[in-house]
Amino acid sequence: MRGDGPLPWQARVLDIVAAGTLLLALSVAISGGFREWTPLGRLSVTSAGRPALAGLLLLLLRHWWWRRPSFVARLAEFVRRRILSPDARTIWPIVAATRPVVLVVGFLGIVLLGYAPNTPPYRIYNNDFLDLPARWDTGWYLGIATHGYEYDAAKSEAQQNIAFFPVYPMLMRYGSIFAGRQVLWVGVAVSFIAFFAALVYLLKLARRYVDDDAAAIGVALLASYPFAFFFSTAYTESLFLLTIVAACYHFERDELWGASAWGLVAGLTRPNGCLLSVVLALLIVSRRGAASWRELPMRQLAVRIAAAAAPGIGMLAYSAFIYQLTGNPLQWAAQNAAWGRVYRGVDLLVGDQFESLQQNGFYGYASSQPLDLINGVAMLLALVSVWPVYRRMGIPYAVLVLLTVLPPVTMGGLLSMGRITSVIFPLFVWLGTAVSRKHRIAWIMGFAMLQALGAIVFFTWRPLY
Repeated sequence: MRGDGPLPWQARVLDIVAAGTLLLALSVAISGGFREWTPLGRLSVTSAGRPALAGLLLLLLRHWWWRRPSFVARLAEFVRRRILSPDARTIWPIVAATRPVVLVVGFLGIVLLGYAPNTPPYRIYNNDFLDLPARWDTGWYLGIATHGYEYDAAKSEAQQNIAFFPVYPMLMRYGSIFAGRQVLWVGVAVSFIAFFAALVYLLKLARRYVDDDAAAIGVALLASYPFAFFFSTAYTESLFLLTIVAACYHFERDELWGASAWGLVAGLTRPNGCLLSVVLALLIVSRRGAASWRELPMRQLAVRIAAAAAPGIGMLAYSAFIYQLTGNPLQWAAQNAAWGRVYRGVDLLVGDQFESLQQNGFYGYASSQPLDLINGVAMLLALVSVWPVYRRMGIPYAVLVLLTVLPPVTMGGLLSMGRITSVIFPLFVWLGTAVSRKHRIAWIMGFAMLQALGAIVFFTWRPLY
């Protein structure tokens, strides 16, 4: 079959497989080949010639069967629509001015200030710049990506890698096949790409609630947020931000397959990803510019409920795997106690912080507990946003803020609250409208300066996680 018109799905699949095979050939030429276990069996590629030939034959088959649009034309169209679109051109400068610069600042911090005493606890490269992403929890993701999940029942109270959900380390593992087996830096590449895509989605979503100018400022504030340096690391923040923004965007547009797919990935990316199901369910109830959910035919309502359940299904799928590994489907949750995440309650947290302030004064508190102060301010900013987010974007997004903040606060106090708040995108949509025009540059500059400080602390192995 040859001709014009819509490209059939079979030809699209051939394009994707051919591109992947050619990229694999390039990776093998650089790295010398690999042997890798995949869900489809063991894959062994030690010569670039065979995958290169296979890729070219697939392209010849595809163009013999369906000439137009050609593979090159489709690639150019993808670049034009996805990478050079007006929204993408708005986002590119923001990403370029923040994400790589964080790594440069972190490296300069190492060179000028040195590492914290008795660190680093592990290294991947001897070169300090190449080793930059190898920090803190990245070691757990690397372990999963290279060796898989492991569980020792005799050490059930110790830190073990089953506490970390699988999508991100699996992207590191299988993405490295196409990138010369550079697992660590593939993690950074995933973070950069996911962050770019997340901001494009956020810009589109924000325009449903605020004007174009406020939407762009909200995106810039998120990128410059003091804890946004995590979007430049081999951590899950970028991927998780992408999944929750994309799921909400597609759900609001009634694009339920897209919403389900992103929601499923969210549930397999972070432990709290399953809570996105609550937000999506509330989006059904508070449909904007459409008939009430009560007026929907039962079949349409059931389909929307099924789509909203996707994040929870992702968590259940991982729990089923953990059951096979440990005998307890929720052992991944119990394992978080090894990181200090045990239930204490908000009242005890507030009481402890207030007592410390009362006894030591603000200066003494800030000097003795700087991490609590920093994380506490981030938490308060998120909580302050709940009401204005509700008024601007509705109850689903106000609930998203609460569900992101309150469970980790009750289970771990102020631990990592800055990092946790960095993905609360409704907060930044609201800030885009709350900050007056004449103060926007000052906010972005202030945020960016604090982010640079955070990057130096983080990359020199000082605890700010």
